[in-house]
Amino acid sequence: MEPSTRLQFPSVARGAIFSLLCLVAVACLSATSLAQAGFTGIFGGGPLYINAANNINELKSSGFTEVIVWSVEVKSNGDLNLNGEFPLTSNGVYIGDQTHPDFASNMALLKTGTVKRITFSIGSSNFGDWQDIKSLVNSQGTGTDSILYKDFAALKAAIPSLDAIDFDDENSFDTSSTVAFGVMLGNLGYKVNPDAFSDSSYWTNVVSQINTQLPGTVDGVHLQAYAGGSGNNPCVGWNFGAVPVWPGLWDRDDTPSQVQTIMSGWNSQCGINGGFMWLYDDFVGNGLAAQYANAINTAVSTSGFKLSGPASVFLNQGSTANAQVTITPLNGFTGKVTVSLSTLPKGVRAQMQGQGTKRKLVLQATPNASTGFTTVTVTGTSGSIKETFTFTLAVSAGIGSTGTGTPVDLSSEFNLNGIYTDGTTYTSGGIDGVGYSYSANLLTTARVFSGVLLKFGPANQLDAVAGEGQVVSLTAGQYSSLMMFGTGIQGNQLSQPFIVKYTDGTTTTFTQSFSDWFTPQKYAGELEGVAMAYRDFDEGTKDNRTFNLYAYRFLLNKAKTVQSATLPNNANVVVLGATLIP
Repeated sequence: MEPSTRLQFPSVARGAIFSLLCLVAVACLSATSLAQAGFTGIFGGGPLYINAANNINELKSSGFTEVIVWSVEVKSNGDLNLNGEFPLTSNGVYIGDQTHPDFASNMALLKTGTVKRITFSIGSSNFGDWQDIKSLVNSQGTGTDSILYKDFAALKAAIPSLDAIDFDDENSFDTSSTVAFGVMLGNLGYKVNPDAFSDSSYWTNVVSQINTQLPGTVDGVHLQAYAGGSGNNPCVGWNFGAVPVWPGLWDRDDTPSQVQTIMSGWNSQCGINGGFMWLYDDFVGNGLAAQYANAINTAVSTSGFKLSGPASVFLNQGSTANAQVTITPLNGFTGKVTVSLSTLPKGVRAQMQGQGTKRKLVLQATPNASTGFTTVTVTGTSGSIKETFTFTLAVSAGIGSTGTGTPVDLSSEFNLNGIYTDGTTYTSGGIDGVGYSYSANLLTTARVFSGVLLKFGPANQLDAVAGEGQVVSLTAGQYSSLMMFGTGIQGNQLSQPFIVKYTDGTTTTFTQSFSDWFTPQKYAGELEGVAMAYRDFDEGTKDNRTFNLYAYRFLLNKAKTVQSATLPNNANVVVLGATLIP
């Protein structure tokens, strides 16, 4: 932030600030849309990556809708580092899990409450960050081969809950490199928020140029109205057209009551729809977070409603799944709200039941519904007020015991313990050798993929096949295709050969890439087989993230009689079931 802001900390070395500062957030289990169009933000540092559990829980239910992680330093070689103590990237690769392995998951966890946006702030009063960005842009550009592109692509891939980048440039002010950097971030899927305390003409020009080249990239401006920015008024001298200004105050200057009064005045004067507080580190765990959030929310809110619901819904072919959509009135709102959904995948239909503040969403999939992941937008409309939230719909193969096809008997080749019932403790190493396995409770004993039956081995014993070049006998016959349920482990497994041999001695080789069970890549020939809300661990616990089992279908020569199939000689390719389809 602005220079005198940093100087308010006790006299410690820059590296020691690490013990005071940080900010985190994590993967979404519920989603909320507020009536206000802006964000109620909170800057924070170390408390959100050092012993962060209690602080994450406080912030996620505080009422703040934006958490701004401060401060990302950009090194001369492009490496990113939080507060000089927490390396985030090295040579374009995310390494944050080496120092704080829970950082990415904590980021997502913030979004299970009121927080809607996670923002990382670059720069401060310190000289260097934006000078290094300028030098890197001028020497390498911002293309896919540049280190800045690689760094921020890696950051977003590792922390998918990360939404925006805050530009806290307080001493460089180079228009061309800042604009190029902002457009690059926009193309990577980030929003951009300048963080100004002076020189409004510079920032107005930057915002205009970025949004001219990539409309909508800058969707708000953080304006410091404290310390060096003391006296700033978002209604005077800070006009960015359609881009809103979100002013910030400092808890050391203003109580929650004073913040509400000041923000209410600005709301009346020019209609501010958001604001922020500096600095969470000052009031960790003492209850002031909720008070400051409420002060800003009350000041900038208008009559309306918030819309909330699940972050994920798991649906099987030939089945239904229910979810609750909640409408919470704000500031005396009494209007009628109509709820609608965006386009659903083929074979899935929805019905919204009820008229009150709690609506029941019923999703139904046909036996042949398209499997995979779809982002669904739920929209609530009341007159001119329109609010949304999104959830991920995961459609999997149906649960059943009957279907077409001749199951392949893999039992003689089982060499992995890949499936366990929930709560089981075991020492086999699981499917990946480090203790993780599929949940038998979620996977069940068989699945029916668009009418094709695939059976799984018995839980809690050898029940999966790791590739070792095995030759698997097939039931002799003439078939149109061979379907398999499998996955990659220990990363994606590219271009794996499967060889089908016919009784006449001829063979057909199929080359297939396999996604890791945690990172679906949608390779050619790969479909979602079963998406599961968690996996099991050998201590009897659950890893509550989404894991996948994929479906593959190889077209056979129906004029010939099959004899055997040879699996890849790669233990990181695992097959759990196979069926010959007539």
